[in-house]
Amino acid sequence: MSEFLVLAFAGLLLQQAAPHPSTQAAYQAPAVRPFEPGPGFGRERAQGDADADLYRRPLEAPVTVEAYVRSYEYTPSDVEAAYEQGVASAEIRADQAAGPLDGAWRIVDAAGRALYDLVLADPGVGPVEGGWSSESGAGAATSDGTTLTLEGAGALTLERSGSRWRGMLTAGGGARSVSLIRPD
Repeated sequence: MSEFLVLAFAGLLLQQAAPHPSTQAAYQAPAVRPFEPGPGFGRERAQGDADADLYRRPLEAPVTVEAYVRSYEYTPSDVEAAYEQGVASAEIRADQAAGPLDGAWRIVDAAGRALYDLVLADPGVGPVEGGWSSESGAGAATSDGTTLTLEGAGALTLERSGSRWRGMLTAGGGARSVSLIRPD
């Protein structure tokens, strides 16, 4: 019986803390879909493309600069150009749907010293979520649009100022004026 109690007590000591529950909602397909070509995409050749070499021949020896005459690469085919245009268009639509806090940010004090680095996902509607890091640690970051909470570090009241955000950072029992800027 005492062996059972020792094993149970050892099991309690070895248990790990449960992972932090995510504040993110379950995955939902984005309103702006990434570029997904249809089933017939690229199967029909445009006129004039049928006789051209679409792919470069494998290299059999090193190529010298003198071997190039006018063109360094094959010109993209209509299919390649349409695919690149579709990917670029999907990226532009996704960027347009993102909220103002989406992306990488840095919290700096009045003297311009970096305090925290942030990466935030702002879907444009609903809560903003992400993470923060500094020399002292890292953690989750959430915002409701007026307050940015740095889990385990403090909270920042947000106020829009042009392309920047500014506010008061409350951390460690004190408050100081800070700004959110885009890192270089």
